[in-house]
Amino acid sequence: MNTILVPVDFSETSDSALLYAVNLANCLSSNIVLLHVSAVPIYNNEYNMVAYTVSDNVAESQAALKEKAALLKKDNVLKGEVECFSEVGDFKNVMLNYISNKNIDLVVMGITGHNTAVGKVLFGSNAVSLSRESNIPVFIIPNGYEYKNIKSIAYGCEYDPHIAEQTGLIQIKNIASMFGASLSVLHVIPDNHLINELESATDLFVEQKLEATSHKTFILSEDKASTALLDFIKTHDVDVIVLEQKKHSFLHNILYPSTTKEIAFSSPIPVLTIHS
Repeated sequence: MNTILVPVDFSETSDSALLYAVNLANCLSSNIVLLHVSAVPIYNNEYNMVAYTVSDNVAESQAALKEKAALLKKDNVLKGEVECFSEVGDFKNVMLNYISNKNIDLVVMGITGHNTAVGKVLFGSNAVSLSRESNIPVFIIPNGYEYKNIKSIAYGCEYDPHIAEQTGLIQIKNIASMFGASLSVLHVIPDNHLINELESATDLFVEQKLEATSHKTFILSEDKASTALLDFIKTHDVDVIVLEQKKHSFLHNILYPSTTKEIAFSSPIPVLTIHS
């Protein structure tokens, strides 16, 4: 795990995620890349003028990032190296470009919760949006969460008939090994559902693949997966919950709520998303 990308917008939420990233970087002997992304300039139609000067904005944010970097290196708070970049553009596109071109291994960023379902829909989240398309793991850190050593990981494991063709189990084994953490494998089934033959075969496959990994398996009975997973992490000693992002059709994304989104907005602990 060589390089961690941390988007910075100079908010309290962003600063909280940065502190987590610094501790994580020290734990993994990683370097950090700080990135500030400014929105595309807005034009004033009445006067045909840019609402603010792009070059000034980039220069100011770059200077502010360098101040943060200096503080991180002071007294060896961050043991690795730190680089700073300021860009203008669409946040997700800029982030994906940096992930591809800067050899980034992990993203760490914050999320601001909204108290109503309408608020979550209207405001969405850069973190959740990026996690859906990033081909590397994304840590989503609740605002104000203080770093603690990762000793216990929960993994939301779906009964996917194609699980043998995917890399999720390999990734979760590597993640647990990286931190020396125990693993809780969480299967969610609907209320009053009886495990069928295909699901039993999936259980057996998962157990065989994780045989050498310290783990326990839990079957959670609840109609809504996000509710079951949130209840588990709130009632068990868990430091991180890992969710595997699945690619669905556009229609599916409209009709069904995102489990990742619902958990990310409500989780009291960091959420780590992976792709298989």
